[in-house]
Amino acid sequence: MGSWSTPGHVASKELRVLLVGPRRTGKSSSGNTLLGYGRVFDTRGGGTSTSASSVTAGRHVTVVDAQGWGLSEESVPREEKIELLRALDLCGPEGPHVILLVIPLLDFTEPERRVVERRMEILTSGVWRHTMVLFTFGDWLRGQGRSVQERIQSAGPPLQWLMDKCRYRYHVLDNKAAVIGQNGRLKQKVSGGGKKQKGTWQRKDDKGMGRKNMEGEAGGRKEGEQVRELLSKVEDMLQENGAWHFSLHMYQRLEEEWSHREQQLRARLEAETDVGSVRRKQKRVETKINMELEEEQRLDTEEEEQEGSLRKEQEKKEECVERKMKREEEERVRVELGRQSSEEDGGGVQAVIVEERRRTRGE
Repeated sequence: MGSWSTPGHVASKELRVLLVGPRRTGKSSSGNTLLGYGRVFDTRGGGTSTSASSVTAGRHVTVVDAQGWGLSEESVPREEKIELLRALDLCGPEGPHVILLVIPLLDFTEPERRVVERRMEILTSGVWRHTMVLFTFGDWLRGQGRSVQERIQSAGPPLQWLMDKCRYRYHVLDNKAAVIGQNGRLKQKVSGGGKKQKGTWQRKDDKGMGRKNMEGEAGGRKEGEQVRELLSKVEDMLQENGAWHFSLHMYQRLEEEWSHREQQLRARLEAETDVGSVRRKQKRVETKINMELEEEQRLDTEEEEQEGSLRKEQEKKEECVERKMKREEEERVRVELGRQSSEEDGGGVQAVIVEERRRTRGE
């Protein structure tokens, strides 16, 4: 991106702006404000994407007003996809320098967040680097006695998500200050229906005609200040991006390259994971075998201990039986010996008696 000229002079290069957002958010009115003259874009909604150019705040600005989005949260209708890509094509082969996502300063709900997310995904994740939120209805917020910072800080997760995506790059338009009166007669050439026809908005009578809005000259200056501040923020964003504009084809190529590298990395990790998985499986098998061996050893030990205990108990029983049998045998022998002794003692007495009887007879 080349350097811009000083205020009041036409910039050396064209600034291409793509306006996107849901229907009835003040998107087309914001495009009219950027161009600076009359009713360029149809604010009634429902039309196709349109392109128009103007010299605004010393810069040659081309604004593409994309067709407003519907309310489908989960899927984007095919017609909306085609129209969004057609609007991108109206920005030329190099693409837009900035994408202004138009969101009203009202409640930004979770369903509305999903609507935005689904549409922006069509332009790839790289689109957020070139996107700035353009808040409309700033006059309504002031009527509530609140600042934009207070509104953002007090908002819920959906708006915080949007701010994070855009890196807190935003601008606020006062819709009342952007209302143009009927005295600004213009010579216009507008392209629509997806076919780009370059055209520049100019005053028909630069000498006699002056712009007036519903708030008078002060309001007109206020409108100009809003546009200058916005273009200044856009220029700052371009410098942050290294003067890169948004190119869908470029980001698609980058995403394809990233996807290819990611697939290579995933394949390498899977290969390493396979080796690690085999090793982990082998380790689990070894651990299981060791546990089974330890269990078998434990059971063998318990079995041996039980067998030893039974053996000792049996030995004790056998010893008791042997002792009992020995005692019984000793008792039997003792009784037998006593009987024999008794018999021997009884036979001697009888012999003495017989002998005594014989001796007596002999006498």
